[in-house]
Amino acid sequence: MPETNKTRLDPAELLSDEDVYAAMKKIPGYLDISVGDFKELYLLAYEHAEARLYNSLRVTEIMTRQVITVLPATSLAEAAALMAKNHITGLPVVQEEGTVIGILSEQDFFRNMGDGHQASCMALIAESLVSGGCFALSIRGQTAGEIMTKPVVTVLENAPLHEVSKMMREKKINRVPVTDNKMRLLGILTRSDLMHAFPERETP
Repeated sequence: MPETNKTRLDPAELLSDEDVYAAMKKIPGYLDISVGDFKELYLLAYEHAEARLYNSLRVTEIMTRQVITVLPATSLAEAAALMAKNHITGLPVVQEEGTVIGILSEQDFFRNMGDGHQASCMALIAESLVSGGCFALSIRGQTAGEIMTKPVVTVLENAPLHEVSKMMREKKINRVPVTDNKMRLLGILTRSDLMHAFPERETP
C-alpha cells in the first residue's frame, strides 16, 4: 500500500477553549460544567468511540484487494524481481485457481541462501564481502514453491480486525492472506494496512 503524507489530527490539540465556549453557548439552558471538564469528557468520549469502531471493524473493510501473487512454479529470480518492482517484502503463493498454499517473503530468501544461518540482508552482505562469494547462487534455479513458508496462516474476510491484529502480533508476522472458506484468495492484510487505518494503535 502506498505511503501517504496525510497527518492525523490529535483531538486534544484540535479542540480549543474557544471551541468549547462556542459549543456550550449553542446548548439551551445552564450547563454546570467547566471548560476543562468539558474537554476531558470530549476526549474520553472520542477515545471510547475510536475503540468501539476499531473493535467493530472486520478484515474486509481495510484489507488490500489488489494482491500481487506468484505460482509455486514461478522462479525465485522472477519472484524477487516482482517484489522489488512493487516495493513489497512478501506475497502469497497460489495455485492456478487462486487457492493459497504458502507465503514467500524476504525471510524465506535469507533462510535459504548461504548456510541458512544469516538472519538479515546485512548479515548476508557482510559474509559475502568476507568470503568473496555470492550466496544467491545457492538458490539460483529454484522456485517459489520450493522455499515458501507453509502451511500458511490465513484469515476469513469477516474476521474481527482486532483479533487478527493480535494474532499477527503474537505470531510476529507482517502479512496474512484473506481467503474464503475454500482457501481462495480474496485479499491480504498487512501491517501497513493496520498502521494506515489506526496510526496511534499498537501494530504487529
